[in-house]
Amino acid sequence: MTTATLVASTSDSDVRQAGAVRHYDPPAGAREAVSAALMRGALRVSLKPFLGPPWPFAVQRAALLMGSSLMPQDGRAQVKADRIVHMPVERIVPRSAVRAPHAILYLHGGAFVAGSPRTHRSITRRLCALTGAEVLVPHYRLAPEHPFPAQIEDGVTAYRQLLADGYPAERLAIAGDSAGGHLTLMVTVALREAGLPLPAAMVMMSPAFSLQPLPDTTAYEREPRDPMIRQAWGQDVERALRVPHGHAWGDPLQQDLRDLPPALLQVGDDEVLFDNATWYNDAATRAGSHSELEIYQRRWHVFQAHAGLMPSADHALARQAAFLQRCWQR
Repeated sequence: MTTATLVASTSDSDVRQAGAVRHYDPPAGAREAVSAALMRGALRVSLKPFLGPPWPFAVQRAALLMGSSLMPQDGRAQVKADRIVHMPVERIVPRSAVRAPHAILYLHGGAFVAGSPRTHRSITRRLCALTGAEVLVPHYRLAPEHPFPAQIEDGVTAYRQLLADGYPAERLAIAGDSAGGHLTLMVTVALREAGLPLPAAMVMMSPAFSLQPLPDTTAYEREPRDPMIRQAWGQDVERALRVPHGHAWGDPLQQDLRDLPPALLQVGDDEVLFDNATWYNDAATRAGSHSELEIYQRRWHVFQAHAGLMPSADHALARQAAFLQRCWQR
């Protein structure tokens, strides 16, 4: 499938600079317009009402699983079930490769209370196909059954496994969406504290660094436009996670962002969590870490999950692959 060409407000040379911000309009054409309208309507009716109160987490998990099962998957990658210590994982590998030269630890979204490797295959299989890398997706423990910091600990365990598999850190990356974007940052911080070698890159889609609106938030004006996320969901999730007050990993906004791997963030202009992505891009740049932010106009929370249906989603994942290849070649 041909990747769509989108119009951006900065040049390729600009985006290589730390803190670069790049804006994309949806590609022209009936396919994008019709697919986006259908996806937006389906999410607003079949998913947004069920993510958050008054529904129990079992209902939220079922809704996310049902919606994700309708998304196309890239046939160039195959899924292999495996297990690491206590944790089931999926190893997604290219069909054409004996051993992938690189690997991505992918941490799925679902607000820490829902989601699994299965729900995110529309992203992970395409990332595998685009990069030629193995994608390791842990079925990390979910709240409320397993409160914080079980999710971070499981991410560290999965990364250690990739090192044990023989992948050097300079050929590794960590990526994730929503809650998985939060975990991408916090697992990297935990690796640094443990004295482990850091990956060559981080990719964060619609990261949920804070479950509450940030200062000077735009969340309230964006919530009616976001077809997927309600702010009330964050309050439910906070109660489920039970983060101890003052825990060193409890607040991503208070972390030392110096000397972190280069990061690419992607966010939709219509999403409640928009400010989270801009916060990281600004804060990491001030700390001296390399960060690039891509803003997709009229797109929503983790729209990349619609790859294969929407050219804008295909383009966003192709941009991630290009970023990772660039970081691995340094």
